[in-house]
Amino acid sequence: LTEQLKDLSLVCTTGFAKELEVLHAAVTDYKEHVSKELQLQGAKLSVVLRPKTVHWYIENWAELKKQAVEEGHKNFYSPIRTVHGYNVSQCIVLQPEDNQVRFGCYMYLNPGEHDVQLEWPFRNVYTIGVIHPKDQSNVISFKVNAGWYEDEPSFHEPKGNRGFGRPRLSTAEKLEEDGFVENDKLHLFLEIEP
Repeated sequence: LTEQLKDLSLVCTTGFAKELEVLHAAVTDYKEHVSKELQLQGAKLSVVLRPKTVHWYIENWAELKKQAVEEGHKNFYSPIRTVHGYNVSQCIVLQPEDNQVRFGCYMYLNPGEHDVQLEWPFRNVYTIGVIHPKDQSNVISFKVNAGWYEDEPSFHEPKGNRGFGRPRLSTAEKLEEDGFVENDKLHLFLEIEP
């Protein structure tokens, strides 16, 4: 009986060692596959989760400023762009005030075909502003965490909403003096975080 148990033990140990070797190879292969897949998905996520920036160039700056002075104010709207699924645009408001022309900058949410699939109210962090033409790091901007303003109608599903931003981001005169206006053109941006 002892001899039979030894033989049985030897058969089990040998068979088990072979199966363990196959299992170990399968686990190693699976780990490599999962690691590669995670790297691929991580790369895709990093692209999706980056802030998205849209640029807007306003031409004929002097004419817009002149119209604002003559008419008492001038609103000027960017084209609508889709960012993180939301249809957005920018608006600048030029308005004479205290012997200067106030420069306001706003973001608007516009109706889009995918609005029912989006989260409302809009809660993303966004930044609006102006970029210096000779130094991209020189900006005048205003950052908004829309999540702090859940009751603000500007961030609800758009049905003719007003914009939300900074009524006095700068003045036309300051933008000109500091070199933000070049060749009668102004460079604006809107950056939205996911």
